Amino acid sequence: MRKRKRRGLPQRILYYSIILFIFITAYRVYKAWLEDYRLSHPQMIEALAADYSEEQPLEGILLWDEQLIYAPQDGILTYPSPRPRIVSKGEILAALDGRAVYAPYPGYFYPALDGQEGSWVYPKLWPDFAPFPEFHDAELIENGTYIKRGEPIGKIAPQPQVLRCIAYLDYTPSLERALKNKDNPVIRIRTEYDGKDRKSEVVAVKSSGQKLKVYLRLPFFPPSMLRSRAFKASVVTDIQKGIMVPDTAVITREGKNKVFIVQGNSAVIREVEGFPADEKNFFIEKGVRQGDKVILEAEMIKDINGRFW
Repeated sequence: MRKRKRRGLPQRILYYSIILFIFITAYRVYKAWLEDYRLSHPQMIEALAADYSEEQPLEGILLWDEQLIYAPQDGILTYPSPRPRIVSKGEILAALDGRAVYAPYPGYFYPALDGQEGSWVYPKLWPDFAPFPEFHDAELIENGTYIKRGEPIGKIAPQPQVLRCIAYLDYTPSLERALKNKDNPVIRIRTEYDGKDRKSEVVAVKSSGQKLKVYLRLPFFPPSMLRSRAFKASVVTDIQKGIMVPDTAVITREGKNKVFIVQGNSAVIREVEGFPADEKNFFIEKGVRQGDKVILEAEMIKDINGRFW
């Protein structure tokens, strides 16, 4: 029986090199074919109507007019309620050794102090983009505390008055649209305590980069607000009607957003108006109608003349 001749090392190297070359060539041919196929048969999506609304947290500070109520004499302080409450003119706020202290006008009385009374004012809080000054919740003056004449026993916020708020917000196209109404700019806010959307008048606004500083008139002022000058809510924009597409369907040329619309056997480039809705989607306000066929990967065909079949 004849033994097979074993190949030498050079022959084996040549053999495997030829196999590797054939494999690489086949892969490149397949990849070129696949790329050409994808270009000539782009994936499409049908434009569907969508509603869009933004919501972002609002963390700000509250401003109201207030006056300190001072003790007319030395004595042990007593008051009927530790909560902020509505009082009418002439109503008893508290007593010192049994001598009544009366409300000088209608308002909200709170037997508590936070140390910011008299200094927490708009001219000091609005001008800069600096962080808000440090503050803490009002601390209750305990019933039975000995108070000297001339010391404060609480504060009163005259009523009626409008509760105001200063806050920082992130710039968004939807928020800018709400602020464009020069006659009556308003934004809608949603608070945790009732979950309702309420319109708040925007008195002033200024910007720094992607940040906005707004001065609002709030549409409510419950007595409980006197407990803290901090305010948390959500800003909710109006619902917009439009078309939502993946962001890959939109390209930018010369500073304008565009998409490819399929018409017959051609792709027609069309300018659109809109903005990024999130990290993966683009909300189109104008330029695309419901039912239009939009090419999903616009970047793939942006350098051809639109003919792909």
